[in-house]
Amino acid sequence: MIVSDEKLASLPQEFQRAGAIPLHEGMYAEAAQRGLGLTGYLETLDPSASGGELDAFERQLALAGIRVHGDDADVIDRFFASQESSVLFPEFVSRAVQTGFADFKKLNKVVANRVKIDDNTYKSVYMDDSVLSESDKALAMVAEGAALPKIELKTAEHTVVIKKYGRYLQATYEAIRRKRASVIAVFLRTIGLQIQRDKFEDAMNVIVNGDGNNNAASSMNTDVSGTLDYDDIAEFALSFDPYELNVLVCNAATALKLLNVTEIKDPAISREFQVEGQSIRLFGAELLVDDSVAANQIVGLDNRFALQEVYETGVLTESERLIRRQIEGTAISETAGFAKAISAASRVLNVTWS
Repeated sequence: MIVSDEKLASLPQEFQRAGAIPLHEGMYAEAAQRGLGLTGYLETLDPSASGGELDAFERQLALAGIRVHGDDADVIDRFFASQESSVLFPEFVSRAVQTGFADFKKLNKVVANRVKIDDNTYKSVYMDDSVLSESDKALAMVAEGAALPKIELKTAEHTVVIKKYGRYLQATYEAIRRKRASVIAVFLRTIGLQIQRDKFEDAMNVIVNGDGNNNAASSMNTDVSGTLDYDDIAEFALSFDPYELNVLVCNAATALKLLNVTEIKDPAISREFQVEGQSIRLFGAELLVDDSVAANQIVGLDNRFALQEVYETGVLTESERLIRRQIEGTAISETAGFAKAISAASRVLNVTWS
C-alpha cells in the first residue's frame, strides 16, 4: 500500500481502492502469468470507471505524487522515494516505449489484426483463394439437395517465425536520476519507434515472400521493363478484384517514379499532396514510402485481409533490474511475428524485371 491507513480514509472515493493495493516487485511476475502488463493487472484490482480521466497505473502515480508529463515533471529519482513507488518505474518505461509504437503509424496500416499467443511458435490459419475458379468462389444458388461450394481454411504447414525485437538501455542510474521523467520518456519513445520500424520491415518481407507456407504474393510486371506508366498502375489496381487495393508501399526512388507519371503529377489529380501536404492516394490507395521494399518494386495490399500480427505479452522490461536501479544493460523487448491471412489480398508490381 503506497499510502498510510490514516491518509487512505481521507482520499477521494476513486483513489481509496487504488490506495489499498500493496505494490511489490512480484506483481510483474503475477501479471505475466495472466498474460498482462502491470497496467492491465492493476486494472483487474482497481477497474477504471467508464470515461474516467486516469487509468489504474496513473492513479498509482498520483498516489505516489509522481508527475511524468509537462514542464513540472518529476525527476527519475522520485520513483525511488520508497520501495513501493519504485515498482512503478518499469511500467513507466514500458508505457513510454509503447508511445513510440503509436508514433510509427505505417505498421498499423498494413496489419489486418493482432493475435495474442501464449507460445513462441504459431501455426496460422489462412485461405488461398487464388487457386479457386470464380465459379468455386461464388456463393451461388444451388439446387435442392446439391452440395454448396466449398472454400477451405487451412492450417499452415510451417510455424510462423516469432522474433524478439528490442534494445538495451545503456544509461546508468546515476546518469539519469536527476533528469525529468518527461525528458527520459522522449528517448524511450525512440526505442518504441525503432522496434516498430524493425517489425514493419519484417511485415513487408512476409507480405512479399510469404511466411514460410508457400504463400508469397503473386506478381505482375510493367509492360516495359524499367518504365512505369499510368496503364501499368491502373492494371495493377484492377487486378485486386474482388479485394480492394487500399495501400501501396515502395521505397523512395520508386515513389519518385510513381509520382512523376504524367497523369499523377498533374496538379488537378494530386492537389492534396502537392499543395496541402496530405497523404498521397492513388486509385484510393494510400502510398507508404519505406526503404524496406526492394528497389523498382511496388507492393499493394488490401489491409483488411492481407496480414496478421501475432505477439506475446507486448513490451517486456527486466523489471527486477529496473526496480533495483540496475538500469544499464536492461533489455526492453517485444516478441512478435507476422502471418499471411488471405494470399490474394496482396500483390507485387515489378517495374524493372528483365
